[in-house]
Amino acid sequence: MAVDTGAEVAGSIEDMAVSGQLDAVSVCTPPATHLDVCRPFIKAGIAILCEKPLEASYRNARKLAAAVDAAGTIFMTAYCHRFHPAIIELKRLIDDGTLGRPVFFRNIFGGYYPLKGNHRAKPELSGGGSIIDNCSHSVDLYRYLAGEPTAVQAFSGNILQKAAVEDIGMLHLSSGAGVFGEITSSYSLKVCGNWLEWYGTQGTAIVSYWNANQPDLAYRRARDAGWTEVDCSAHPDRFQAEAAHFIQCVRNGTRPAITVHDGLISSRVIEAAYTSAAKGKRIDIHPQGASSR
Repeated sequence: MAVDTGAEVAGSIEDMAVSGQLDAVSVCTPPATHLDVCRPFIKAGIAILCEKPLEASYRNARKLAAAVDAAGTIFMTAYCHRFHPAIIELKRLIDDGTLGRPVFFRNIFGGYYPLKGNHRAKPELSGGGSIIDNCSHSVDLYRYLAGEPTAVQAFSGNILQKAAVEDIGMLHLSSGAGVFGEITSSYSLKVCGNWLEWYGTQGTAIVSYWNANQPDLAYRRARDAGWTEVDCSAHPDRFQAEAAHFIQCVRNGTRPAITVHDGLISSRVIEAAYTSAAKGKRIDIHPQGASSR
């Protein structure tokens, strides 16, 4: 790859992080490596775009966030769905009051993803299965579109693939403002649509993730005779938009829209979800943290 692109090759993370050689890095390694990989770049003041989840455990996520805070390094958690065209338009509908205040949030990210031979099937690298992987996106979307979760009841298991991590997980969330949420993620649904539904006091909106013959976003208010489809085509692909936002922050020295603390909060919720699934009861999510697993 270096030959094809003319890039330089470094022998270690520390060599890459020599101050002045890099403007920014994109960290796409397995979650359990994020803290160690990011530390040299944080120390060198190199901006970081870090894949989710922030780390494999909430304990290490806190260490990573503390290091970022101490150094003041530009850091963005890669929650790309905030840049998804339909989510951008849905957020606009929410913010302008078209749908009223939030009442209920529902999201499923499913499909079939073979776990054999993948780092996601190794909890020492991934931190868990579909809950920490896909549900971390869903938790961030709940926070972005509905509010801060204050309690979670979760279920996890294996329905088709026998692995050391769960291939299906379900989270029931609630917020202090009385907004309920239902999140499902699975690696083992061989036929599955991916949806986000937002229910408000005045109307409902549905985001369709590439489901055949369905609009990207449609909404209906109580007084409407039918559904209104929203054109989302003016927005770029979410990964392109995410990268563009990060690069702009690096160039301008500004704070990204999604910070290390957004990643940290999602890690706290995910930890509480695993605790809930293990104990079979609801877990309250305290503002200043939760017990580390």
